[in-house]
Amino acid sequence: MWELLKGNTLLPEMIQVWFDFGHDQVFAYLLLSASSAGTALAQNLRNGHIWIVLDHSCKDANAFCIQSDIAISLGFGAFLFLASVCLLSGFRVACFIITNSRFHL
Repeated sequence: MWELLKGNTLLPEMIQVWFDFGHDQVFAYLLLSASSAGTALAQNLRNGHIWIVLDHSCKDANAFCIQSDIAISLGFGAFLFLASVCLLSGFRVACFIITNSRFHL
């Protein structure tokens, strides 16, 4: 937003390009890891290997399991969006390396 309003970046251009790319990669990894961990836990709950509290599994607490499935699918959807953002920031890094400008024009 700052870049659109002011026409320049907060950091020098070289650092800003690598900063954006690095943070996109880290956030995508964290989001995918969290979704994977949630998937494994939901699968164990559904199979009855883990109980929520006392003797509750997904057979007894169906609302929790449905909500966890929705949250996991939204997490993977968010990862797909963030993966596309990573491709765009990777394109900016490649343009910066080739042309010494973050835009290819």
